[in-house]
Amino acid sequence: MSKKFVNKLEETVDDALFGLVSSNKDVELCKNSNRVVHLSQLDLKTVSLIAGGGSGHEPYAAGYVGKGLLTAAVAGNVFASPPSRNVQAALEVTKGEAGAILFVINYTGDRLNFGLAAERFNASGGNAKVVTIADDLAIDNPNSRVGRRGLAGAVLTIKIAGAMSEEGKSLDEIYEMSHKVAKSLGTLGVSLYPGSLPGKNRETELPIDQIEVGLGIHGEPGKFRAPYECAHKIITGLMGTIQVKMEMKKSEKFVVLVNNLGSVSQLEMGIVNGEVLRWFADQKIEITRFYSGTYMTSLDGHGISVTVMRADDLMIRYLDAPATAPGWIPSFSVGEVREVTREPSEARNITEISSSGISLNAELVRGCLDGVVKSMLDSEDELNKLDAEAGDGDCGSTFAGAARAIQASQKAKELDFEQPETLLKQLSVIFEQTVGGTSGALYALMFSSAAQEFHDIVDSNTILEALKKANQAVQKYGGARVGDRTMVDSLDAMVEELSKGLKENQGLDVFERAVQASERAAEDTANQKASVGRASYTSSESQTKPDAGATAISLWLRAFWTAFKQEMGKK
Repeated sequence: MSKKFVNKLEETVDDALFGLVSSNKDVELCKNSNRVVHLSQLDLKTVSLIAGGGSGHEPYAAGYVGKGLLTAAVAGNVFASPPSRNVQAALEVTKGEAGAILFVINYTGDRLNFGLAAERFNASGGNAKVVTIADDLAIDNPNSRVGRRGLAGAVLTIKIAGAMSEEGKSLDEIYEMSHKVAKSLGTLGVSLYPGSLPGKNRETELPIDQIEVGLGIHGEPGKFRAPYECAHKIITGLMGTIQVKMEMKKSEKFVVLVNNLGSVSQLEMGIVNGEVLRWFADQKIEITRFYSGTYMTSLDGHGISVTVMRADDLMIRYLDAPATAPGWIPSFSVGEVREVTREPSEARNITEISSSGISLNAELVRGCLDGVVKSMLDSEDELNKLDAEAGDGDCGSTFAGAARAIQASQKAKELDFEQPETLLKQLSVIFEQTVGGTSGALYALMFSSAAQEFHDIVDSNTILEALKKANQAVQKYGGARVGDRTMVDSLDAMVEELSKGLKENQGLDVFERAVQASERAAEDTANQKASVGRASYTSSESQTKPDAGATAISLWLRAFWTAFKQEMGKK
């Protein structure tokens, strides 16, 4: 069952409307129906504009009740049309001499209930007209008796009508313009997964490698399913279909609205916006106004829709007119679309690092690094699972990315395997530039601090000093100490055991015992509480498995030691 911030399931819509009117003094609930939201200060000399439908599409429609937009909105249960009596209550409370328009997104229940309310209202002396918005391009035969479904294009229709009503335009003028706008619209959506109703599981599940193209806003299946690809290919395909359906030509100008269907992150929306704008630039089709945001949702559906509208100058003027409503997001100021340089300008080329330090057997060093890189790749899933317990679940992927960057540099013959000091400096740059964040900075510090110890000689003592310098740098700049449930625990354990063993002249066996000490320390972090790092913000209940960072250090040390023994065995 999906988890939502709700109280009683049957009171979900009422609670949401209560929150809306409680946080907005400009609107209130109708005394005759708590499912009708209307302006607190009604101007009965202007045409009343009313929209609505099933809940779950917020901010549509109640979020658009405001100056320059709707006069009232009617909310049904989640994904269910409101009964006609509530629509009629909205007509009655906003009744004036100028008449009213009901905006209906084209779904059967809405057409029936809004149509019935209009008929009864008119029969009792009122004057209401119905405008149906049917902008869904996924429907192949729009001329059927059912027609296309209504989607986010309704928001642009309402905005234009609201500005006209604010200017005092007549019922017939607004009605005719609304029909003209509705005919100039086209919308197509794509979803990675549909929304889930409160108290229920998702009605349909998409395979991980598929997307739904042309789905409805109630989670109903779309036009077809397609392979999941990168954002560029998804948006290019979507826009290509819209272009064909709308017969878009280079000489034309369009208003564009990119709509978040509920749970698409702002990071993703930025990418989607960029891809839509790039498509228009590539096609040399001009955008006169660009809107992006959450306009009409499908609960927490993870998808977007794109609406295009042929708009004349008068439509543009009404779109630009002032409006105040919690759900309305004005158009963006779109600049010139320019491709950005993907590689940071300050990126440092590792081949520019001057060679320094004592020389070693290149094959030995290469073999040791290959062993660590293999471990970084092989442990990706393991580290991700550990990190997900008390972090963001990307530790393994982070190091796997670093491993691939090292492999790429190795393939390009950029790495200096003969001089460990130079190699460590190169690895420092690779981690800083490809890993980034806290992990990238800490590993860059470790490699940079350790590198200087291999300038004149390489033996057990210089290895110990290098590890000490790395450990000290991490603690100095990272702030972690032994017992804080971090990489320091396993790194410090290695240093302490190695230091003890070398003092007692225990030979190469001391490295095995030092690695084992690091592994035990990593395991022991399961019984510690994080005091620093991202895990420190999580509850103790989520800190029951070994720390991913500490585990990673112990894995790399084990891999290095194993590879070293194998390389030495070849000689």
